[in-house]
Amino acid sequence: MPIPTEPIGSIPRPQSLQKAMQAFAAGSLPAEEMDRLFDAAVRETIEQFEATGSPVITDGEQTKPSFATYPLTGLQNLAPDGVVIPFEDGHTRQLPRLSEGPFRYSTYAGSFLP
Repeated sequence: MPIPTEPIGSIPRPQSLQKAMQAFAAGSLPAEEMDRLFDAAVRETIEQFEATGSPVITDGEQTKPSFATYPLTGLQNLAPDGVVIPFEDGHTRQLPRLSEGPFRYSTYAGSFLP
């Protein structure tokens, strides 16, 4: 008996997009090129959803730097030297560290929706 499921949220980014995001963060890739690559990744994700007949179509969070940190982007009370999380495939993700308080939510995930 099949169990109906739908992927909603983050879809794995292509390796080429991950490398481009790293290059952009390092300042070696122009914003215009990064935007072009984001657009292509979103189009590909949507096409994949459509090809499977998914009733739910999302951007797969292709443009978000990290599922764990995108709501925090731009906050002034964070430092970049937080805990490092190692993943099975060898890559790591470093979370920000709260550098001063008081901590209050000022960005909500819903603000990223149209």
